[in-house]
Amino acid sequence: MSGSRLATKIALISGGASGIGAASARRFVAEGAQVMLGDLQAEKGAALAQELGPAAAYTPLDVRDEASWRAAVAATQARFGGLTTVVNSAGVSIPGTIEEIGLEQFRHSLAINLDGTFLGCKVGVEALRGGRGGAIVNIGSTLGNRGGSIFTAYCASKGGVRMLTKAVALHCCEQGYDIRVNCMHPGAIHTEMVEGYIAAGIAAGATREAVIEGFASVHPMKRLGTPEEAANAIVFLASDESTFTTGGDLTVDGGYLA
Repeated sequence: MSGSRLATKIALISGGASGIGAASARRFVAEGAQVMLGDLQAEKGAALAQELGPAAAYTPLDVRDEASWRAAVAATQARFGGLTTVVNSAGVSIPGTIEEIGLEQFRHSLAINLDGTFLGCKVGVEALRGGRGGAIVNIGSTLGNRGGSIFTAYCASKGGVRMLTKAVALHCCEQGYDIRVNCMHPGAIHTEMVEGYIAAGIAAGATREAVIEGFASVHPMKRLGTPEEAANAIVFLASDESTFTTGGDLTVDGGYLA
């Protein structure tokens, strides 16, 4: 699949070295965008940038650190001559009920998922507000809309991302900034994150097939989503096809939230 839906876009994608971030980078480049992959996984990020060619580059990015965000934005502008799009894709999922998860694990989840998205929005708005229009796409989750007892920290962080998105979107409207801010909510997408759960299930005595079926069974479509399906939605929210959409929730969840 290739085209020119993003031919004028210059994107910084956090978590761009793997998972939904990497799939989005591939789709963005295929649609004509220039993409900076921001990630702490230097080897993976550099390899993907090389695979994607001159329209892509890698820069280190610790989403928990404001200075790191500012450096990543500066690197994007220096390499590609501007910035139009920020995709906040970096994330972590640590399972645990309220009785099982510790405060340190809880704070770690919020630092990456929520603080990281906050900083991406804060630095992103600053970089985009004086430009020719821009878009910020945040990655939420079905578990930020509907609770899951064994995902205490993840639910809390992604619920925060959902409402943060709305607050930032409204602020941009009120200030007259030509910046749209939206949230894409994936269900269970077959990424490295889900592979971690599959490995944990196998270690606990389940079969790979049984763990996958467990994830699939809660989705009315009875399967896991693919990173490419999530990336397709992000392309839409980043493109000029969604110019009257802001503060929105776009689900890619096989009917989970229906």
